[in-house]
Amino acid sequence: MLSLFAHHAEAFFKVEIGGRDFPEGDAMMEHVVFVAIIVSVLVCMSYGIYAGIRDLRRWRSRPVEVKA
Repeated sequence: MLSLFAHHAEAFFKVEIGGRDFPEGDAMMEHVVFVAIIVSVLVCMSYGIYAGIRDLRRWRSRPVEVKA
């Protein structure tokens, strides 16, 4: 994950991890991978928020059972 951000950090300070300078490799591919990961995380988070609100609304709207 660090390699995805390292090429941006290089403008501020020298980034060297494991004896290798960053960025290394195809920077455009790193951006594509990063965007794909972020979109996946946001989709999962959005569904989780939706499911939580849906379940809370179902729980609050169910009739109350009174046991005698």
